[in-house]
Amino acid sequence: MATDTRFRAGTLHYGLWGLLALVGWLLVGELGIAVRERWAQPIGLVVLRNVGASDTSIALLLSTVPAVISLLLVPAIGLRSDRCRSPWGRRRPYLLVSAPLGAGAMLCVAAAPALAAWSHALLGAWSPGLRALDLGFFCLFWTVFEAAAMTTVALFNGLVNDVMPHGLLGRLYAVLRIAGLGVAIFFNMSLFALADTRLFELLLTIALVFGLSIPLMCLMVREGVYPAPAAPPVRAMAPQVSAHTQLLQCCTQRRHLWAFGAFMLAAVTFGPFNTFSQNYALGLGLSKAELGTLTATGYAVSIASAFGIGWLADRFGSVRVATVMMGLYSLIALGGCLLVRDGAAFRGFYLAHVVVSGAYFTAAAAMPMDVFPRAEFVRYNASKDIMVALASILVGTSLGPLLDLSGHDYRLTLASAALFSLLCLGCLGRLLVRAPITATEAATEAACTLP
Repeated sequence: MATDTRFRAGTLHYGLWGLLALVGWLLVGELGIAVRERWAQPIGLVVLRNVGASDTSIALLLSTVPAVISLLLVPAIGLRSDRCRSPWGRRRPYLLVSAPLGAGAMLCVAAAPALAAWSHALLGAWSPGLRALDLGFFCLFWTVFEAAAMTTVALFNGLVNDVMPHGLLGRLYAVLRIAGLGVAIFFNMSLFALADTRLFELLLTIALVFGLSIPLMCLMVREGVYPAPAAPPVRAMAPQVSAHTQLLQCCTQRRHLWAFGAFMLAAVTFGPFNTFSQNYALGLGLSKAELGTLTATGYAVSIASAFGIGWLADRFGSVRVATVMMGLYSLIALGGCLLVRDGAAFRGFYLAHVVVSGAYFTAAAAMPMDVFPRAEFVRYNASKDIMVALASILVGTSLGPLLDLSGHDYRLTLASAALFSLLCLGCLGRLLVRAPITATEAATEAACTLP
């Protein structure tokens, strides 16, 4: 009897059960990604609030520093991953290094208070103070964790692009998002209120899940055989040079420029409010438990709609569906900027924000795969990350001090969301009428998908 190989990604062929097994192991990897994205940042914000960090410090650590890391590190590793040819493939060797490194850094974050107390006692009169040492150790190890985690996320997306049939990417990312939202709901309903009293245990859990789930996925997911790189492997170079070179090469076509613009404007649309929403809510009188319940409710709605949005993205194109969701969000952001004045108005806006921004992320999850060449996906995706990083650095370094000067008027985050969402709509609209793929790109794509 003929083997069922109806699904194909490059040289990889899957039957139905093989495809389901692949999705299952990718979900194991997504568990580690989701714990980093859904647990780590809210807990990090709790730590920074507890040590009295200003809005400027929060913006720098949770927004600007990750952006700088993405700018300097991820493109260099992405380029080497694209060109890597090993018995383990081109993504898994790097993932097997980055995930354990991130887990080790998070363990050090959990141990930061103990290290601060030990250093304070050791330094005696020379100590800058227990709180300053605690903040310093936290910032150091958090930065290392973010570097490893952002590299892991980029490589995970590259792995998905390599092993998953492209006609199913929208639905796959819907399933991955459902899993991630389930992790977020569990955290917000059960654990977020314990962040002050069980901080060490929560950080330890993040480290273990992140450090174990991704290597396990790597052991069980098989990569195919890739065509030889288009050019000989580049010589080792500084990350700054690599990022600059890749950006110039990836910006030679106008349609890629519009794509980069859409991604960077989307990032700065949602980023400022997501960074300061906890401070905003607590300032209006909401408790952590109530904010967690609102977040979990929004995530539940997102779960219910995620697979439908993923199907629409596969059916009509991720760019079209993302454009519709961004248009809806621009109306919500503008309404929130004008109407949110108290806790009651914030509750309604926050729920709408979680649902609609989540719908955009679900629709846009497959956009990089739709607009960037598959043969060098991580390279182009890393170049996109450079642009997103530059935008995040600019907005993060400007908005934090502005919030401090305004007396913590967090409505400014809604005003910026309304402005950037409208600009993002313009880029998405131009992307919908993009130029056709050139013959060279078509030949490269064909070579990448030869059986």
